[in-house]
Amino acid sequence: MDMEPFKKLSNLEPTGKVKKLVALIFLFSCCLYGRVAWATTYVTVQPYEIKFNYEAGYSNDALTIKDDEGGTTIVPEWAYNGGSPVSENFAYIKNQSDRSIQVRFNSNCTDMHLIINLTVSSGTGIGTVCNHFEANYTALDWITLELDGNLPGSVGTRSFTWQWSVYALPLDITNYCAATSTNSTSHTYYTLLAAPQSPMAEPWSSVLDYACSWANGQNTFTGATSAITLSLYSSGFYYESTRGAPGYGDTWSEFLLNDFLSDLGSSYAVNCLDMAKAVVTFANAFGATLTLSRFHSSLYVGGDGVGYPLNYIDPIGSTPATNNTFSTPSIGDDCRTGGFGYHAFAENGNNYIWDATLRYDMDMNPDNVSNSNPSCGDNTGGSAWELPCNIAESSYLGHLIDNWTKYNHLYIIDCGDPYDCGYFNTNGIYVE
Repeated sequence: MDMEPFKKLSNLEPTGKVKKLVALIFLFSCCLYGRVAWATTYVTVQPYEIKFNYEAGYSNDALTIKDDEGGTTIVPEWAYNGGSPVSENFAYIKNQSDRSIQVRFNSNCTDMHLIINLTVSSGTGIGTVCNHFEANYTALDWITLELDGNLPGSVGTRSFTWQWSVYALPLDITNYCAATSTNSTSHTYYTLLAAPQSPMAEPWSSVLDYACSWANGQNTFTGATSAITLSLYSSGFYYESTRGAPGYGDTWSEFLLNDFLSDLGSSYAVNCLDMAKAVVTFANAFGATLTLSRFHSSLYVGGDGVGYPLNYIDPIGSTPATNNTFSTPSIGDDCRTGGFGYHAFAENGNNYIWDATLRYDMDMNPDNVSNSNPSCGDNTGGSAWELPCNIAESSYLGHLIDNWTKYNHLYIIDCGDPYDCGYFNTNGIYVE
């Protein structure tokens, strides 16, 4: 058979006319050489590996993410492994318009021309391919395929199945006959709000599993971060009320994320620093730009660093609601002996705060004690709890801190504006 027409085809752009012409040639060749084809092997083609993140950046492909322990970058995300394909998750930014993948096919034939069609047979897919023509393909070479279609517009974890229909015309038509191969591959992916930020600039798949589940369906940073904060507050941890010590990193910049993930959902002690780091880590994984902030007390009474006196709060976990966090009685007559020496939380660039450590009382008597300005009083009971989410810094501090307090029956301290008594400090964090 004269191969010149195929050589010319390989130099042409794969326009609609070319694709139709190639299809006709496929049919013609099988009819013309039917006597040979019946005695030879039909070409089989199947996906061997698929890369969703195959180049630097994410303008044309998926984001770079790491495995569940933050170690290895996941590429390729799908690979054929006999009867049990290996499939790893990948991630895109919501509504990302330009998407391509790279795939390589295994075949019983070395060299061939291909027409590739790719459709979504179930689930919420990331795109399709219609009549991609690949001339002079050599088995196990990589092909770049541009995807058509839209991505979801909200945070989430979604799964789908692709059906691959690949028509192959062998160059060696004396031993192989053209044929269509149909195969399916299954995938799971995350959609994020924006490019992930430090300390999750290359997010861990284990972090995205939680973050995209907790914030599922959210399409704004406010909504997604608030959902993260609520889920962390309800995650099973309890407040370390002996002295407020951190459980997952002793320094401001350290976060023992693997340990935190291992304990998530169980009853382990945490403090505000642990939970603030967690909010920053999980929210920044889907593109938020939160920082770790803390309010540090400069109040010292009689040489004792008792810290800021608090209004009535409901700490994370089973710790009883209190306005005397580290001492007893929990509420009593407001003659408290302790408060927060510092308090950490997550904060954005507009000075709005998310706090997964506690809820505070929003009723007319936020410290839950009557006649406490300035003297001791009686426990009033009652509460109207609110978890601080997207709260302006000044409003947050006003609800959290009791401005009138008597320490050890010595004298009264009026903080007025909480800034008069302390300072803010913002730190980056790293995870390990």
